[in-house]
Amino acid sequence: MINRDPSQQILKAYQSILEGQIVYAGEIITVGTRIPRKEKKYVHLFIESILPNNTGDSMGYIITMALQIVVIQDISEGDETVANGILETVLPLVGDPEAIIMKNFTCLTSQFSESEFEPEMSETNYIITRKLRMSHFIEQKL
Repeated sequence: MINRDPSQQILKAYQSILEGQIVYAGEIITVGTRIPRKEKKYVHLFIESILPNNTGDSMGYIITMALQIVVIQDISEGDETVANGILETVLPLVGDPEAIIMKNFTCLTSQFSESEFEPEMSETNYIITRKLRMSHFIEQKL
């Protein structure tokens, strides 16, 4: 069996699950691995860790996906409601392992791992970041 890298496939699976599905106050929120500079609300997808888990019979991976929800506001706003609302929309969409469809892999588990909250203020903006981590066990198809 040739061991494959699941990185691109899981990122594409997440992109297809979330793209166009996250709407806040009538606005479709941008989702992806690359975000245009002009966006003020978005969900950035990336992989935090991949650990191989060879059982002898099959090749598996433990993957931690990060979904970074970013909301950029004027300094005078500082409203965390938007980031929290987006988080509540995202979580149910990515919790079903059967929804994570990949060509060469099967997602056996998808579960919430943890969440971080980080507000930041610059000279011109108030930036709210919520990072959601999802833990997966993925098995390579034979």
